[in-house]
Amino acid sequence: MMGAYLKAQLNKPLTPSCPNFHSQPLPYGREGKPHSKSTMTRIAAPALAMLALALFGFGPARAQPPARIQPPEQVLNFVSGPDAGQWDRTECPSFRPKLPADSRRYPSQPPSKRVPPANELGALAQTVIREQPVLDPQEIPGLTLQSLAQPRRIAVWGDSHIAAGPFIPTLLRTLRANGLTVGTRYLPPTMGRANVRLAQLHAYCIGPGWDTELSYASTTPTISGPALANRVAQAGPDSYLWLDLRDASDRPTLREVRIVYHASAGSALELSVNGSATSDVALNTNGDGTTPSQTLTLRSDAPISTLKLQVTQGRFTLYGFILDDTNPPALSFDVFGIPSATVRGWANADPAYIQQALHGVSYDGVILEYGTNEGNTLSFDHDKYVALLTQALTNMRQIFPSASCVLVGPPDRGVLEEHGSRGDLLGFSRTHQQIAATQREIGKRFGCVAWNWQDLMGGPGGSYGWFYAAPSLMGHDLTHLSPAGYKQTGQALAHSLGWK
Repeated sequence: MMGAYLKAQLNKPLTPSCPNFHSQPLPYGREGKPHSKSTMTRIAAPALAMLALALFGFGPARAQPPARIQPPEQVLNFVSGPDAGQWDRTECPSFRPKLPADSRRYPSQPPSKRVPPANELGALAQTVIREQPVLDPQEIPGLTLQSLAQPRRIAVWGDSHIAAGPFIPTLLRTLRANGLTVGTRYLPPTMGRANVRLAQLHAYCIGPGWDTELSYASTTPTISGPALANRVAQAGPDSYLWLDLRDASDRPTLREVRIVYHASAGSALELSVNGSATSDVALNTNGDGTTPSQTLTLRSDAPISTLKLQVTQGRFTLYGFILDDTNPPALSFDVFGIPSATVRGWANADPAYIQQALHGVSYDGVILEYGTNEGNTLSFDHDKYVALLTQALTNMRQIFPSASCVLVGPPDRGVLEEHGSRGDLLGFSRTHQQIAATQREIGKRFGCVAWNWQDLMGGPGGSYGWFYAAPSLMGHDLTHLSPAGYKQTGQALAHSLGWK
């Protein structure tokens, strides 16, 4: 039987402004003030939640060692404020208006590196866009748009190529052009990270008190959520996080939001939903670093548009947010992109912990886009990469044993001239070619299909031709693509997946 309502009478209205509220990362600025306290209702349902865990395996309990005991889920109900939680981005504590164009400082000296001139590149300066084949739908049923009687669930993991820029938005537009409603199921906690744009998040505001734990950067196995990146904050005035969860049409569509977290003993949050009065929430925790992640479910009397939280006690680790739509979309598309990431993030991951931290979220199709950062060397170790990729795909398959899988290889990469001297023009290209071939070979063992991005660009050396295209399809670093190049790639991948 559900526990009785527990009411906490607190005092003051919410007063602080938020630091970098925007759909793009803003620089951190002045500290936010601690939130004041007011009223809300908390629903405690220990008996019901424990029964659900026992009967239905809520939060893939089978993947956890028997000694781990999942505390009961907390469910909180809020009453929306008069403004339904909408705010202007200038309220963000570290908001800084853009400087006038004539006040910006530009380098007075030309950079020491440059793209080799077209007249010296010869045939390499010619632009090639090689059409990629359509993948066999029978090999990737979870990534096709066929037989959508049930909602399709797709997730993409990768590096800076998908973390920002038009690549992912191009895929999303293609899906919507097919008449599909597309939404987000699992929102990663990477908002505010440099060069990360979460297309599924309308806007945000995050304090400078949040640190980031990156799975790929560790030299040992890690404990992380499905984003392969955790955000961690100690209690204090800089530990605030505001989210605007409205859709692209400024409409609130969420019936509930589940915060996925781990917290030290005695931890507490201050929360507000839809501009409601704030509430202090003592978090469920065993205080043991080995205990599984937990969820805090937020509901309101109206669809959820905004959420504000601040860590007021203890140490809080955020794994992400599970979003439940009032009208679930035909297709959920979750993106976990981290600049500089490598497939080591997957190799370091604890599959059982990630599966539990998904709390029932699963995927029909998985896309892994890696290789550029693994290839950031001219002394590439093929054997080490084979071992790394094998471990990564082993871990992925423990979590998603039946999901369709596509491995997107690295694009071509060129070499810049430095102080008039030029290295091996195809040095990085040959490394990327090895990586793509290895992904194709190892991927087959795990039921994954390889998609060759470098081949789309014409093969080794294609980055130079893409740079000299009109408009240019390659960035000036010859590593990342231009916006037009990412759009071209998104369209090509959508074609191969049978989406257009």
